[in-house]
Amino acid sequence: MMKKLLLLFLLCSIASSAQDFTNLDNTVKNYPKYRSPQQLADRISKDFSSDLDRVRASFKWITNNIRYNLEEAQQPSRTVIQFRYSSEKERLEKIQQIKDNIVKEAFFSKKGVCEEYAQSLKKLCDLLGIEAEVLTGYVRNTAYEINRVPNTSNHAWNAVKIDNKWIIIDATWSSGHVINGRWLKEFNSYYFNIDYNKIGHTHYTDNRKWNIILNQDSLQEFYSQPIYGKEFLRKDMEVVSPKSGTINTKGGETIILKIKNLKPHNKVYYGLMGDQYSKKPIVTFNNNIASISIIAPQKNMELYLFVDKELALEYKIAVR
Repeated sequence: MMKKLLLLFLLCSIASSAQDFTNLDNTVKNYPKYRSPQQLADRISKDFSSDLDRVRASFKWITNNIRYNLEEAQQPSRTVIQFRYSSEKERLEKIQQIKDNIVKEAFFSKKGVCEEYAQSLKKLCDLLGIEAEVLTGYVRNTAYEINRVPNTSNHAWNAVKIDNKWIIIDATWSSGHVINGRWLKEFNSYYFNIDYNKIGHTHYTDNRKWNIILNQDSLQEFYSQPIYGKEFLRKDMEVVSPKSGTINTKGGETIILKIKNLKPHNKVYYGLMGDQYSKKPIVTFNNNIASISIIAPQKNMELYLFVDKELALEYKIAVR
């Protein structure tokens, strides 16, 4: 029964990544910087008819207009909100009011962290009559985090139901990224309707129902993987070996990374933590699998693999 249920859920993702949203995105790009989610929802309802287009428009406006609050992320305020209630209805109403205030502040200040992104998209979906959830859980950003399982969750994103099928959206990660300690606004669409077969490389929810839907195993297994870059996942490349994020080796030995669907025309380089320049490895091909040969360093190190100038994979090297 579990296998049948899992198969059913895995089939419940739509291939919107194949849809061309260029015209829609350009339309939303010219929207005003609304300070009210209701005003934005009204405009989206007027301009777009399908639920998928309305969700995409909501997502695009958020990623266009809300800037990641890096200062808050690095030094989060620890405000504890307490309230009293006399019934379950009142409790839910007060919780919703707290969430609405988060969205109100995000629309007013045009900045926030993952909670503001996720709650804003959820609020717009509510106003548009589209079922949505805020998922919380874990993400990893650097090789330092490999095999370092935190005590609490560190991220929030969304699941949205369209035509009775759930899609996964991370508006925060689509809006930009941190580089050299600064937030760089740079839109990418990979995290709109994330492939169910790949999401386990980047996101792990703490919701048991969604663990089953997304076929996710243990949190420890999630943290034991290499760090995957979005372009690596977008290009449908796949790690054959090593699948563990920590490579145990001896100094001077040859490390071999095997990657499926890497093409001869792809430019491959690697770097070690602290290196000023990247290096070109030896790459050989056997059918559809590339073998990348790298000489191991003499001490523990982080390894970065670049494909076509994009960071593709990160590993930890543990030298015996």
